[in-house]
Amino acid sequence: MTTYEHAEAHERLMDLTLEPEALARFAVALAGATGSMEEDPLLAHVASCAVCRDIAAAWQRTHATVRRALSTGPGADALLLADLADAADLADAAETDHVAAPAALRSAILELVEDEPGGTEAPATIEEYGDRSLAAPGTGKTRPGRRQRGRRWLALVAVIGIVAVAGVLVLDQSTRLDQARRETAALEAVAATVDRVLRDPSHSVVDLRTADGTPAGSISWSSRDFVVLTSALQPPPPGSIYVCWIERGGVRSPVGQMWFAGGTAFWAGSLDEWATTSFGSGTFGISLEPVNGPRGNPAVLVGDLGN
Repeated sequence: MTTYEHAEAHERLMDLTLEPEALARFAVALAGATGSMEEDPLLAHVASCAVCRDIAAAWQRTHATVRRALSTGPGADALLLADLADAADLADAAETDHVAAPAALRSAILELVEDEPGGTEAPATIEEYGDRSLAAPGTGKTRPGRRQRGRRWLALVAVIGIVAVAGVLVLDQSTRLDQARRETAALEAVAATVDRVLRDPSHSVVDLRTADGTPAGSISWSSRDFVVLTSALQPPPPGSIYVCWIERGGVRSPVGQMWFAGGTAFWAGSLDEWATTSFGSGTFGISLEPVNGPRGNPAVLVGDLGN
């Protein structure tokens, strides 16, 4: 018997979700009432894969809910679709935290469902489960298309669209979560450096100021560490960075770069890394500069390090 890898089995399951009756027949076969798992690779895979079983069960519940909605009279389908937009069952099946589709998307889909007239030609259905061998995709007989209420198909399309967008949002949420974790770790490291600086009896702290003299952050350093902190900077546009420099005698010496974590910009490190640079004199400045190209733009923030 040909066996399915997970990706191929998942694709076949997605085919079944487009035909509620075929999915229902598959569920019956999976439960052992009909069909042979020894002869059907999709049944064999899903029977042994908890994730695929959960996905199949969630789609069954979704189809059942849509059918109930479409059989209870005008307007009920829109109300049920509003509930389906939350996709709680499908979130469980995907084993992820629930992410609701955007309200604007939900409203647009529901308006489409409410406005679409009935009696339109439905898409051709996939082959009836049991009339084709899933072990050899693409070799079955296609059942001719049938007419159904356009509203029924629009309801199913609406659910699929909402779930697809929710899946993208899950990935986006995961990316943002990873970024938040990195930013949190960076700020924790900065906080630890600030703590070390302030515990050093010889530490110094000066204000960062804007061009008009308004306090906008701080520079603190000890015999070992330094920290520059501000919440007055906006993230730089693409192709630009905030360069840190110390100016003495009209000559700028670049010493670092500002990094961002949320609304906080920072630069921190050990003075051991800057053995030839001292923070005890001159003007500390931050300017927005191109990543590549000549530099020397006016300072957006400055701090007086003393004489």
